Amino acid sequence: MKTGASTAVSKRKTRSGCLTCKSRRIKCDETKPSCLRCVTTKRICEGYSTSPQQALSFDSLTDDERRAFLFFRSRTAHRIFGHRDVENWLPTLLQIGHKEAPVKHALTALASLHESLEPGNASTSIRRSGKHAEISAQMLALRHYTFAIKSVQTETPDMSHRPDIVLILCILFICFEQFRSGDAACLLHLSAGFRLLYWWRRKTATYSKLQEYSRPTVDFVNNQITPILQRLRVQFSLCMDSRHALKDLGVPLCLPPPIIPSSYTSLNSARVDFDRVMNYIFSSSERDMPVRDEAPRRASSTLLRQWKSALNSSSYQFPGEPPILQDCTIKLLNLYYHVSIIIAETYGSESETIFDNYIGHFQTAVELAENITSSWKDAQTFSLLFSFDLGFTPPLFLVASRCRHPLIRRRAVNMMLQSTFYHGAWQDRYSGLCAQRMIELEEENARTVVDHNDVLESQRIRKVSADLQESQCEILMQFTRWPFTPESPIHTTIVELK
Repeated sequence: MKTGASTAVSKRKTRSGCLTCKSRRIKCDETKPSCLRCVTTKRICEGYSTSPQQALSFDSLTDDERRAFLFFRSRTAHRIFGHRDVENWLPTLLQIGHKEAPVKHALTALASLHESLEPGNASTSIRRSGKHAEISAQMLALRHYTFAIKSVQTETPDMSHRPDIVLILCILFICFEQFRSGDAACLLHLSAGFRLLYWWRRKTATYSKLQEYSRPTVDFVNNQITPILQRLRVQFSLCMDSRHALKDLGVPLCLPPPIIPSSYTSLNSARVDFDRVMNYIFSSSERDMPVRDEAPRRASSTLLRQWKSALNSSSYQFPGEPPILQDCTIKLLNLYYHVSIIIAETYGSESETIFDNYIGHFQTAVELAENITSSWKDAQTFSLLFSFDLGFTPPLFLVASRCRHPLIRRRAVNMMLQSTFYHGAWQDRYSGLCAQRMIELEEENARTVVDHNDVLESQRIRKVSADLQESQCEILMQFTRWPFTPESPIHTTIVELK
């Protein structure tokens, strides 16, 4: 009897321990993030389960924070992460937001800012009415954003003990600045996220370092955070030229080449591999910079062509996918493929005429976007404000700004101007107005523009940045003219929001 009682007591000691020790039926010392018993025995600690006492509760939140969390859960998360990712991210962010003060402040700031920007006819019972409420929500957002920024600044320099929390904050900060149309601040947060990600991947390359982190942390960084950062980098590259470059991070660019299967069994797998391929291409290209030749860089696009071959070999009969969503996603993946081929093979070029070699890719991209637009009119599911999901505005902006064929680029502009959707922080119409202004600047001295050859190299420009002014009445766009060198002066033009 004593032996049985002793055994029962021993088992009860593991109830609050890590999952690894529980499965081994041994006592856990409960050190976090990885228990010492797992570390000393060279095992990966599986982390700790959430007890009922740690379940989500609003008791510790103020009224403003409680309202912001409700708004984030009901509206903001769905707008940010889109159809495919929200179910994985929403419970994770809410749980971490209740446990980690910096994330709580960041979520409150983001939801409050989103709430203040929502049109009146999209309000919910959570939203206050009137101009005063809009200003109050913005002030609340800035206050909590400041708290979140300060909390990161007071951490240890390398954030080595909590990379997942800091990377989450980088993503939320990017969202916040996108809502404010702060291009430069977005890139700062994106660069900070990649700097930490590369540092962490390098640090955990050996088993002795990897075991300092729990398996949930490792899986979360690799399987959820990394794809989001990679997707953001691809989207920024389509609209912002080389400002997404990560050459000066202070750590080696260590993304491994992805292994491409012969075909895909799910669209999510195809999308994740696409992001991996593009980020590998970026990393490889940045290591090889500068590029002086004007020949297309075929080697850089080899992986991308392998990915397209695997997508083409797929059955296109993916279980659990609504037909219209499956159709739109496949077309979007093909749309991104055509513009990404252009990026991969022209990366770092000092000439704009190199883009004239890709008229066929530009035209195919526009045709795919037109088909997607037609489908989206019948499926209101895709009205996104800022999303990590695929959207057609970034590739359309690339077409409008880098394709000098007058008909093709204007088709891209018209789609953005007529769109009622939000892809990115701005309305699609805002991106269309910026692209339209770029066309005006390039063609203002040309007599007649029949094809791309009529826009001379000396007339071509590159967009540097575009910021929506606080008055919300105009966009301040900066650009450079040929020749495109670091010493080239930066010009400014105003884009009115007619």
